[in-house]
Amino acid sequence: MGSRGRLPILIGGVYWGMRLPPLLLASALVACASSGKTAPVESAARAVTPGSGLAPASFVRTTADAPAMRSIDVRDGLSRQTAMRSLTDALAQRYVVDVVDPRAGFAMTTWQASLIREGVPDPRYRTRFVARFVDEWHALQLRSEARFTHGQEPDVGYDAAQLDSLANDLRAKLGKKQ
Repeated sequence: MGSRGRLPILIGGVYWGMRLPPLLLASALVACASSGKTAPVESAARAVTPGSGLAPASFVRTTADAPAMRSIDVRDGLSRQTAMRSLTDALAQRYVVDVVDPRAGFAMTTWQASLIREGVPDPRYRTRFVARFVDEWHALQLRSEARFTHGQEPDVGYDAAQLDSLANDLRAKLGKKQ
């Protein structure tokens, strides 16, 4: 059997040979069992405190498109050019518009670090918006995308507060008057 893959461990004046994976598992189990603490329960309202490493409370983790989208009925008589200009102007007030295709009625913002911690943007939380005119330019679909990276894979979802705020602004500029 050779000593390859084994680590010598000194316990009670005697060296013991143990393979690395069982050693790590045993160490983790002993550490968890001996701490006497239980895992903290996350609160429903995830408040953002400086350095907390949590996504903002408005972040909704989902892979479904339906909740991350708002539909806005475009008022009658608005030309395609005017509608597109109003859309890009509204997006550009808060975000950097990355892609615009006026023929297709499409606009998309860049990924933006939209969470500020201690006065500094947190690059782990990024959002962007995708807007598209549909149904012969009679409606606008606005979709929010958000990514919160706190490990290997980012959490995917949308930012409900930013989506609702931008949808209300676009509704005021493009929507049907009531």
